[in-house]
Amino acid sequence: MSVTARSKWLVARYGIPLAVVLALVGVLAFGGAYAAYTNPPTEQVSSTVYDQRIASETTTSAVVTGDTDLYQGGATLENKPVYFYNATRNLTFRTVTALPEGESVNVTQRLVLQHRATRDGETFWSSRRMLVTSEQQPAMDQVVTETTVDMRAVQQTVAERRSEIGAVGTFQTVVRLRVTYETSDYSGTLNATAPIVLTDRAYWVEGSLAAGQSHEETTSREITQSPDLLRVGGLSLLGLFALGLAGVLGISSLRGFDLDTIETELARSRHDEWISRGDLPTNSEKQYISIDTLEDIVDIAIDSNKRVIYDRRYEAYGVVDDDIVYYYAEGNTEFEEWLGV
Repeated sequence: MSVTARSKWLVARYGIPLAVVLALVGVLAFGGAYAAYTNPPTEQVSSTVYDQRIASETTTSAVVTGDTDLYQGGATLENKPVYFYNATRNLTFRTVTALPEGESVNVTQRLVLQHRATRDGETFWSSRRMLVTSEQQPAMDQVVTETTVDMRAVQQTVAERRSEIGAVGTFQTVVRLRVTYETSDYSGTLNATAPIVLTDRAYWVEGSLAAGQSHEETTSREITQSPDLLRVGGLSLLGLFALGLAGVLGISSLRGFDLDTIETELARSRHDEWISRGDLPTNSEKQYISIDTLEDIVDIAIDSNKRVIYDRRYEAYGVVDDDIVYYYAEGNTEFEEWLGV
């Protein structure tokens, strides 16, 4: 089968519908390319407005003032796990609250000494003593408060209260730190508690008096990314190709192909082994029967075990079966006029 004939047959039969479909594909492709270029992808991006931390810590120190061989007189002891009354009777609590740099903050610091007696987990007696309170709006990035406590006096008070309570309940002495703060964006409270252990000879703060809080605020915004040029280019090329092919098919179809001629050419290519060149008989004694297609002529030749004669002069095909001539003249009226049919 001739490739050219096959192509012509496809164009003649399906050219216009294919051209319409391809034109639609081309338009859609260009529409997709335009949409991809004018509506690039977006992305949500988060950014931090502020990320700040406020932290407080209370440390201890004591100056050696008593008569002792353990330490040198006048020395300052800091954050010791144990202090002795005869060497360091007075204990200094120093509270430092670190603030965000450059932020205006109102800060209140309170340090409370609390005695509490409990039984079965319930408090039946308590006493509070404010050691220090301070409310500031510092210009620096920290707030510092200090207070000094006579720990021998505290021990004597605790001994008296314990003597009164006896074995009825459990006695406990603690130091409580409470820091409140407020900025233009946020506020909060820091709390820390540490027990104070008091013996006959020594005392110490058990645990840490420290607390901190972080404050963070983020905001999100939508950013437009660059168009996907690869996608835009691919769709544009597809649109050009589809429209170009639609134009070629449309023009070829409008220029016109004789479908019958093309189908005859295809049929001849398929059945060439049954066709021979020659002269068709033109005797008036013959009966001539017109056949619609070359395919039908070939079928008649196969059924009657004859060959198809192709007469180049009249461009006609025929099968001679005794007095009957079956013919197909490819729309050539000259052959039929000559026959007088």
